[in-house]
Amino acid sequence: MTVEHALLKQARVSIRFGTLNNCLFDAANPAGAVCLENTVIPPDHSGPLQDRCRPDRCGNSMIGPQHVEIWDSEERSLTKLLQSRRLAPGHRAALEQQRSEARAVLRKAGR
Repeated sequence: MTVEHALLKQARVSIRFGTLNNCLFDAANPAGAVCLENTVIPPDHSGPLQDRCRPDRCGNSMIGPQHVEIWDSEERSLTKLLQSRRLAPGHRAALEQQRSEARAVLRKAGR
């Protein structure tokens, strides 16, 4: 057992490792979890709602070096898509929102 693992276990901190971010959701104090805002939590559910994760806004979200490459690629892809002059206004607005979220995640990671 690593020192870090032992300290986390002692502190009773739960980390959910994910592809786009890591989550430090605290079931004892879920107040800051953006994924739980304005939603109905299913009966008998505990923990974060993964499909509502907002790594750009949630204080429980940790962006590690392994995540930055994915978010950087997303931002570049969206920027390239937005260069098209043939986008409908609604589609353009949705892509700009997604790019804004990707950029917020990158800023959170210090990029």
